[in-house]
Amino acid sequence: MFAEGQLLRFDPFIFKNGAPSKPKYYVVLKHMGEDLMMASLPTSQDHVPGDLSDRTGCVNFPERCVNAYVFAAGEPVTDIFAFPLRTFVYGEQVDEYSQIYLDKMGANIEFLGMLPSERLEALRQCLKQSPLIKRKYYRLL
Repeated sequence: MFAEGQLLRFDPFIFKNGAPSKPKYYVVLKHMGEDLMMASLPTSQDHVPGDLSDRTGCVNFPERCVNAYVFAAGEPVTDIFAFPLRTFVYGEQVDEYSQIYLDKMGANIEFLGMLPSERLEALRQCLKQSPLIKRKYYRLL
């Protein structure tokens, strides 16, 4: 059901840590076996310092502990979708999700298209530069 590079929207997304459920975007970064995916939950929460805030794509300044992949508002991400707000993917937010866990939200999933292979690769390479990404994810990216 899920493929690398898919952009999905869960409404609502049920967080593993017990945080209140809410609508969330979901990018499949890697299949790690038949029933396990590595993914990121893009966010509109901007944690990039103000002097770097006009950048898009990979924003990586290890000396300032900044690593994020930034999508511009309104810029097409897939053939059929653009984020309405500036959207960020942070390395520390990459996690793994089982097919069983995601199936619990199955009726509430909207397919928003596939990231072009170049953009998916740029996103993966950016995340690999994050000092906060877990080692096992770094190797898999």
